[in-house]
Amino acid sequence: MAPTKARRREEQGRLFWLWLLTLPIILMLAAAFAFGAPWPNPLAQRFAMIMLAFPVLFMVGDPLFRDAKRALMDRRLGPEVAVAAIVLVTYGSGLLALIAPTPPVAGLSALVISAYFSVRYLLGRY
Repeated sequence: MAPTKARRREEQGRLFWLWLLTLPIILMLAAAFAFGAPWPNPLAQRFAMIMLAFPVLFMVGDPLFRDAKRALMDRRLGPEVAVAAIVLVTYGSGLLALIAPTPPVAGLSALVISAYFSVRYLLGRY
């Protein structure tokens, strides 16, 4: 069954917001790579990534977690469960990076969500 025009437009809007909110994270990571150190400083970068990733994960990316919950309730494992688990672990690790010397990977969780929804859109599975 082909998706409706309204559903397609909704997914296009979701992709717009996902990538708009993920772009600053990509730019911060690129700046850190170019300068060889976290930019503007390690604590500010970690905090900024956590704050920027939050709306990507828990607001715009909410359908992923609903799909994963539904799959778990049906006792099946699918790609949405795996992606949701990876995203939650990386975001949690980013939170831990504020108080412990761990890599700041919270921003990568937003990038994974954006890539997941982009692939899902391109395959027409929304």
